[in-house]
Amino acid sequence: MINFKRLKSKKKGFTLLELVIVISIIAILISIAALSYRTSNLRAEATAHNANVKTIKNAAILYLIDKPEATAITMGELKDYLEDADKIKPAKGLGDSFSINVSEGKINVSPGLCKLEGGKIVLDSGSGK
Repeated sequence: MINFKRLKSKKKGFTLLELVIVISIIAILISIAALSYRTSNLRAEATAHNANVKTIKNAAILYLIDKPEATAITMGELKDYLEDADKIKPAKGLGDSFSINVSEGKINVSPGLCKLEGGKIVLDSGSGK
């Protein structure tokens, strides 16, 4: 015959060891997710910076069509060619603002294109653009 009192009195729940194992697994997963988030956030910032550099170059080309004698262009002069020109900023660690120089018909935006290297955003000196 089955003793129902004995079955009911059996404690239900998790042991301390089981809880420690689950908590440590969750902590490991959180640390992996945090590192992935940081890397993807930096990659997104570098991509946005490079898109801004290309947009500024395109706006400078349009500016030079209207004013071909210009040799240096400020972001303020590109307000008619860019939407929210005052809000466009370089990636963190690459300076406070962009500068545009024109020499021999070539437009140089500084800071130029960047890349993610060693967990940091650095200028891409080998881009050739």
